[in-house]
Amino acid sequence: MTTATALNWLNAADFAPVPAPGDLQEFFGIPPSPPEALGSNIREKRKYWKKKQQKARSDDALAYAGAVLQAIADAEDALTRGAAATGGGDTEFQHGATDRAPGSVEDVWRELERLLFRGRYRDALERVQRYDERWGQYPAFVDVRSLVILEAVKNVPGITFKPGVLEFAIAGTRQVLQQIGPSEARYLTLVELLEMAGRADEIPSVFAEAGTRMPRISASFRVRELEIRFKKEAWTSVLRYCVRLVRESGDDRALRSELVQMIIARVTTELLPLKSAAAVQEYQMVVATAAWIADGVPEAEDFVRHHRMWASNASQSVFGGNWQWRAFVALITLFIALPYLNSWMAKPAWQVLLNGPRLGEKQRKGNVPSQNRAWFMVTRNPYIRPVHDTCKLPWQDKPGQWPEVDISELFNF
Repeated sequence: MTTATALNWLNAADFAPVPAPGDLQEFFGIPPSPPEALGSNIREKRKYWKKKQQKARSDDALAYAGAVLQAIADAEDALTRGAAATGGGDTEFQHGATDRAPGSVEDVWRELERLLFRGRYRDALERVQRYDERWGQYPAFVDVRSLVILEAVKNVPGITFKPGVLEFAIAGTRQVLQQIGPSEARYLTLVELLEMAGRADEIPSVFAEAGTRMPRISASFRVRELEIRFKKEAWTSVLRYCVRLVRESGDDRALRSELVQMIIARVTTELLPLKSAAAVQEYQMVVATAAWIADGVPEAEDFVRHHRMWASNASQSVFGGNWQWRAFVALITLFIALPYLNSWMAKPAWQVLLNGPRLGEKQRKGNVPSQNRAWFMVTRNPYIRPVHDTCKLPWQDKPGQWPEVDISELFNF
């Protein structure tokens, strides 16, 4: 559940017209987050506002969310690429007067939507309860009421509802889909309500219905659908679908970022640690696709960078034999035999990592120190631990457990 502190920066829509680096960092929640959280905070804020944009009901809300997403991109480029940033989100979507009762259901709808976009979820919920008796029979009010309930459940820490409120909101959204008509925003509201209500098994049928009722479906909507089936499809077909979505979406950073996160999340649980040459090839293909999708989105590029480095080096040979014997053979053969010896006594880096160190074992014909030296040559690379921190390697008692290595002992001949 998002905390109140997080909501302060997540809902910040703009920054100073001529911002200092501190203004831009504050725009992304630093502080209270530490500076190294910049990439993850950019991803979180971008995804947060992309979902607001997708569930917007009015042109004003769509324009406002689009302006905030552009502000996020400008601030990101300024912090990571040194580009100029000249201000934040659109200022036209201002909250209107609150001391007079709305004169129409359209006024109610706009007022509640403005409150949601400003992160004032408690206020929006209080207004829904206040207006329900007067406007509760209007489909437009039923529509935004379901959205308010959803956003309050997701974003207000510790909030509790009477039993049946989520089911009430689900029924209202289904009613509106019939009375007002289908839209991506309404279907996405329904999908998230079903998730919150623990009825995820009904979600595929919602997307199927949307496909039959709407003549055109955006790439962003299809990304949300892809989340449901992403882990079950073969890599080749799902990656082709991702590439097609990227090509259709243009410069949609939020879409690219979300796809990269989905791909890397599945990579971490399904392909790592690498256990065969075939797995290495598949990993390289998947990571290369993720890197192509991330191109032009700095936080996504950073997110996939460690995997790119491991994919490039996982199949590289690492010498694991006796280094003194290698030096002796090289000298007596005038280095002619060295390439053959290196090849003969080498293993690919992924296998060296998988075999692990043999620290603490008794030395036996140089095998233990040789293996430890090869393991150190692989794991000294700074990308190894970030890539494997959430998966358990065969020699680890638990994920993320890395032994300390005394280099002086390894290379003390």
